[in-house]
Parts: sequence; structure tokens; C-alpha cells
Amino acid sequence: MRRNFTPVRAAIGLVALAWIPAIAPTPARAGVTPATLATWPIVVPTKASPAERHAAEEFREFASKVAGAKSPMEIISTDAPPAHAILLGKAASLKTDDLGEEGYRIRVDDGRVEIAGGGPRGTLYGVYAFLEDDLGVRFLWHDATFVPADRATRAIAAGERAFRPRFAWRYSYFGVINAHPAFAARMRNNATTSAPELGGNSPWTLISHSVPEWVPVATLGKEHPEYFSLVDGKRRAFMKEDNAEDGGTQPCFSNPEVKRRIIDGVLAKIKREGKASGNVSISQNDNTQYCRCDACRAIDEREDSHMGALLTLLNEAADAVAKEHPGVFVGTLAYQFSRKPPKHLRPRPNVAIQLCSIEACQLHPLDDPECPLNVAFCKDLEGWCRITPNVYVWNYNTNFASYNSPCPNLDVIGPNVKYLAAHGVKGVFMQAPGNAQNTELCELRNDLISRMLWDPSHDDRRIRETFIDAFYGRAAGKVKEYLALIQDAARKSGVHQGCFGPAASYGITADVARKGLAILQQAMADAENPTIRDRVEKMTISPRTVLLDDLARWIQHHGGATTQPPADLIGRTRDDFRELLRLYDRHGVDRFSEGISTDQIRGIH
Repeated sequence: MRRNFTPVRAAIGLVALAWIPAIAPTPARAGVTPATLATWPIVVPTKASPAERHAAEEFREFASKVAGAKSPMEIISTDAPPAHAILLGKAASLKTDDLGEEGYRIRVDDGRVEIAGGGPRGTLYGVYAFLEDDLGVRFLWHDATFVPADRATRAIAAGERAFRPRFAWRYSYFGVINAHPAFAARMRNNATTSAPELGGNSPWTLISHSVPEWVPVATLGKEHPEYFSLVDGKRRAFMKEDNAEDGGTQPCFSNPEVKRRIIDGVLAKIKREGKASGNVSISQNDNTQYCRCDACRAIDEREDSHMGALLTLLNEAADAVAKEHPGVFVGTLAYQFSRKPPKHLRPRPNVAIQLCSIEACQLHPLDDPECPLNVAFCKDLEGWCRITPNVYVWNYNTNFASYNSPCPNLDVIGPNVKYLAAHGVKGVFMQAPGNAQNTELCELRNDLISRMLWDPSHDDRRIRETFIDAFYGRAAGKVKEYLALIQDAARKSGVHQGCFGPAASYGITADVARKGLAILQQAMADAENPTIRDRVEKMTISPRTVLLDDLARWIQHHGGATTQPPADLIGRTRDDFRELLRLYDRHGVDRFSEGISTDQIRGIH
């Protein structure tokens, strides 16, 4: 599992009846403009929550800018608002009991704007929706927000609309989302912060490898080898973390003492943390050394899946949890050896499955019937969705071997999210370079991922076009040309590739990189100011990384600069590598790959 802490497309609306898609408002009546709003007070209830107050502050900041107001709008707390006002949260007179925790309702007329949500995040998200959809604001990056200069006197559509997000749990796993919780809230990610002014986060947490917490091989392996997996006739009472495929172990999930330790440990953890909702994880180690003892093998053979023994334990744990903590789910990973759904077993109602797509192809949509890697994944996902409504997905959106090499998956992100939504998936963790800052196209990818997770009915291509136009200004045309070159090269190559590999394995050759670099250099010349030029210059890191692919492979294999590359490789790459390091420093790039920081490679050459 990578994290570092962590065939026919269905219509989305056919599932998840609780999802309320955005409803287009009725035509505007004259007089309601941003300039008019800027003269009205923003009203919050007298006992406003921190999130309602923050929503008012966000509304004031950006609505005032759109209106070109000379002074900021007034925020007042009152239960008797004036005739003309913006009413937020419980100050509004809107129905909210059908909106869940994060849905919102917006009403606009000649004298009022009312925005209210079913929970603190709902009101805050409603404000962000109004700022973007009605006033033209676009949140781009933690330090970049587009505010239109021509909307002050444009009429705002009148009427009422409601929205409730399709996914209950949304996590765009980029370094910037983890480092800037206020920006994460603006992008409607709900998995990163408990700050009350940002509405708190979802009670759901990422399901990850957890069984070592209760069955640690380091302390139990010597005296109790029977607690661990039997492989090739021997108990693997050790963990070799540096080689997850060949090393490591799993608990013997059919062993009664292993079950007791895990179930007792889970119950104690829930009590200790005071959980009343959300989930607790019981999930395998990050290797494929599952137990082949007679008891485990009998269950797995009966179920035609190596999830058999693990799910048997999960169901027992879920029964115990349901008795003492009825609002808490027990979650596990369907990952590698446990990905296939069982033939007969069914998860308990309080068991959640988080399916992982690590073997899937990043260059083709998940539901592409011509992609063999993805056909297999879809078969498993649809199988799980048939036997439980509690399916979450861990999806991969980067090249772990080279964070800054082109990862040509922009065309598939939108279709993938739509596919997951259509099949009833409850929440999605979109893993990107979460342990790094300023990786390849992180700004565009985060925008696309976050907006599609918030509303899968969006047109993903329009999201991309709008972002590129706003973020790259006059250089946008050449940026689009570069992206088309990279995407087309990958598509035409005919390769299938997951989340590890050199550039060539994604269909990106040195010739493509040279053409791409030339396009981006033209884009830099088109840039209207230093900020835009810098944004484009950062993009040149990707084709430059491809042109250093031989050195990049050496670095990945050797783990940094512990030894020096061969003399001929140094001679061929010295100047280009120094330029790459200069760009790293200038643009705050802190990692070469998932496991190698930029500091680790500075000694090369």
C-alpha cells in the first residue's frame, strides 16, 4: 500500500438516491448584482458556530472583491435581520433536514440571499458554491484565487437550488491539501482537518494496514510463531519491510488467539478514542504472504478468494463492535491478495470494504473494456458492490517511482470518478504525492480531482479548460498543446501502466519530451507576468526529467546519492541535472519520488 504517513458506463443518477445534484436556478430578476450585495450586511445567528462565522468571513472577502467595494461588507449577529441581507446558516429560513451533513440550499431574490447547510460544513460549502457559481470566483491553489473583474454589475440568477454531494468521504491526497486545511475546505475535501471553523472533517478515516497494532511480529513472533502466516510449510514470524513482495508476514487470521487479540484491541481502541461513529480499521500488512495453514486455506478455497479468512474475522469483530458501539464500522482493505470478493461470505452491515486499484492501469479509464488490467479491477469492484453497500475506493493518481515525470492520466480521472459514483461507492481516497510539495501538475490534478469528487456530474474537460485558462493566463494555449502532446503520446503507445515505472513505460519518449519542452519554452515567452512565467517554468521539470531518464532509473535503483553513477552517465547528464536541481530549488520541489527526497540526490555529480 502506498501512502506515506497513506465495461459499460452507467448513469450516475441511477444510484445513491440521497445525492441531490445541483439544480439550475430560475432566470434573474433585475437589481440583484454583486455591487448590490456589497451594500447588504452578512447575517449570522446570535449563537453562530465557528464554521458559520468563517463562512461569513469568506463571503465578505471574496464578494467584496468581486463587487469592487471600497470597504468590506459588514457581518452582524442578530435574530432580527434587516429587509435586505445575506443570511447564513441558522439565520436563514431554509429547509435543511434533507441535506445531510454537507448538503446546502441557496435562495436568491431581490432582497435576500440565503445559504444554509445541514451541518457546519454544509453552510460553508454553500458559501463556496455561491462564490464560484454565482460570482465567478475560482479557488485555484492555496495562494491563488481567481476573482473576475467584470461581474460587479452582472445580475445574479434568482431562485432556489439545493445540492448534496454524491460521495460522503472525499480525499484528494496532495501535499498542499494536507499542509493547507483552509484550502482543503475550499476544495470541499473533508478528510484533513478537525478545525471547527472549517466545519470539522468526516468521522470516516482512511482504512490502512493496522493488524500490527494488535499482533506485532517483532514482539510476538519468537514465542508465538503460530500467530503468523504459514507459507511453504514454514511460519513467517518476521517482517522484512524493505521488500514487501518477498518479505514480511501476515497474521494467521483463523488462529483463535489472533482473533481474540484483534477483537479485544479494537474494542479497547474505540472506547479509548470515544468513537460514536466513523470506522476502525482491521486490515492486512503490506505484503502478499497470506497464511496457507489448513484452517485458512479451507476458508479461502471455499470462498474462492484469499479474503475468506480475513472477512471471517472481520464479521466476528463487527458483531462484537455492534453490541458495544453500534454506530462504528469495521473497515478493511480489499488489496492485492484480498481484492477478490468472496463466493459465499457476506460482510456484516457494519463492515466496510476499501478496494484498492494498485494493479489497475492509469492510462485507460477503469471501465475501458479493452484494458485487461482494468477489466479485472472492475469485475472485483462490481462484485463487492453487489454484496455490500459499504464500498470505498483507494485509487492511485501518480507515478511513485518518479513524482515529477509526466503521468498521463488527466483524461481518465473524470471518467474514473464517474464510474465509481455510478456503482454506489461511498467515498474515495485519490492517492497522489501526499508526502511531497509541488510535484508534476499538482495544481491542475488537485483541482480536477477535488471538483469531480464533489460533483461527479461535472464535465471534467471543462474543469481542466477553466483551470488552465485561469492559472496560466496568456500561456494557456501552449500549456494545453503540451498536455495534449503528452496525453496523445501515451494513448498512441498502446501500453498499459500502473503507478510505478520510468517515463517510457507510460509511452513518453525522449523525442516527445524534447517537443514538450520546446512548447513550454514558447509558453514562457507568452506569459504576461513573472507569476505566470514561473508557473510554466515549473512545468518544464517534467520533460527535463524524461530527458534524464537513464539517470532517474539509476537514482531510483540506488535510492539516492549513497554511491556515484558511472562516469559516462555523469558526463552525459551533468549540466541537465544541475539545471533540474536549480528548478527544484526555485519551485519548492522537495521529493524526487515517493521514497527519495531531493536532498538525497544533491550529492550526485
